[in-house]
Amino acid sequence: MAPYRVLILSASFGEGHRQASRAIQEALYLRHPDAAVEIVDYVQSINRTWSRFAQFFYLQGIKRAPVLYGFFYKQFNRIPTDSTLSRSMSRIGHIIGGRKLKEYIDHFRPDAVIHTFPSSAGAYAELKRQGETAVPSFTVITDYAAHRQWIHQETDLFFVGAPKVRDELIAEGVPREKIRVTGIPVRQMFLRTYDRAELARRMGLRPDRPTVLLLAGAFGVSEQIVAVTRALLAEPVPLQLLVVTGRNRRLYETMAEVAAEAGGGLRVFGFVENIAELMAVSDLVFTKSGGLTTSEAVAMEVPMVFFKPIPGQEAANADFLAGAGVAVITRQLDDLIAFTRRFLDDAGLRAAMKGRFLPLKRSMHETTIVEELEAFLAAAKGARR
Repeated sequence: MAPYRVLILSASFGEGHRQASRAIQEALYLRHPDAAVEIVDYVQSINRTWSRFAQFFYLQGIKRAPVLYGFFYKQFNRIPTDSTLSRSMSRIGHIIGGRKLKEYIDHFRPDAVIHTFPSSAGAYAELKRQGETAVPSFTVITDYAAHRQWIHQETDLFFVGAPKVRDELIAEGVPREKIRVTGIPVRQMFLRTYDRAELARRMGLRPDRPTVLLLAGAFGVSEQIVAVTRALLAEPVPLQLLVVTGRNRRLYETMAEVAAEAGGGLRVFGFVENIAELMAVSDLVFTKSGGLTTSEAVAMEVPMVFFKPIPGQEAANADFLAGAGVAVITRQLDDLIAFTRRFLDDAGLRAAMKGRFLPLKRSMHETTIVEELEAFLAAAKGARR
C-alpha cells in the first residue's frame, strides 16, 4: 500500500487542539515513518487577522467573563444537530472557509482528513454534502463531553476520550458503529516510563520530599497564584513546589521574586517543553481542566486539583475526572490548601487516587486512532476493487 497521506485540521484556540494534532502526527509517524502527515491551522488559513481577533476574544472571554462563555457554550449545545440552524451554520462555515479547504484537499490529495477542531468538521461536512470531496472524514473530540457542534452526519468515524462520550454521541443519534473509544491523544513523551529518582536528582530536587506542580493556567489572575504559592510554602510539611508560568513573562518575574524570598522549596519555570518530566517527579498537579492537559496528567498518573473550572467543556472535564476519583474540584483557595494538606498528610488518600488511574485508562483506550484509521482505509480500498 502507498504511504498514508493524512491532513489534520486544527486551530490555535488554546493549546489543546494543536497538541492533539501533534500527538496524532507522532503516532502515525511511529507506525508509518514514510507517511505524509500535514497539520493545518484551519481558522488561521481562512484569514490570519480574523484568527488573531477571534483568539483574543476567546481567551479574554474565558479569563474575564467565564459565566458568559459558559452561557454561550450551553446555548450552542441546545441546537439540534439535524436542525435547519445547525445546517445553516455549516453552510456559513463552508462559505467562509470551504474554498480554502477544497484547495488543501486538491493540492495535498489526502487519504483521510482528521479534525481536532469542530469548525473544520462542519465546513468539511458541507463539502461532502455538496459532492465536492469524497475523502473520509474523522473527528477527534478533545474533551470529555460531546458538544453538538462536533456532530455531523457526514463524519465517517468519531474518536472519543471515554465511554461516557460515546454514550452521549449515541444519545444524539450517532450510530454506535461510527464511534471509537481511543482516549484523547497525547504526545509520546507522556506515554514513556520515567525514573523519578534520577529525574529529581537531575533537576536538583529531593526524591524523598513531596512535590507539587502548579500550572499557572489553572488560576485566573496572578494574585491568586502568588497567594496559593505563599500558602503552600507556609505548610508545616516540607514540600517542593514547581510553578510553570508559560509565556507570561510578567508572572514569571513576580514568581521569581517570591522564590527569592522563600529561600528554597520553590522552583519557577517559564515556557517549558519537558512538562512530562515535571509531571513525572510530581505527586500532585494544580491544572486547568482542559481536555489535553488533563489527559496528559491521566497518562502520567498524577492526581489533579482544579480551581473554579470554567463553565462549559472544562467544567464537564472536571466533573468526569472528579467522578473517576483521580481529581478534586475546589472553588475557594482555603479549600484548595486544605485538600493539599490532607493529600500530603494521608498516604492512604494518595495511594487510593493513584490506584484509580489504571482502571480509568483501560476504560478509555479500547483501541487507537492509528489502528482504526488503518482498518477504515483498508476496508475502503477493498470496497473499491
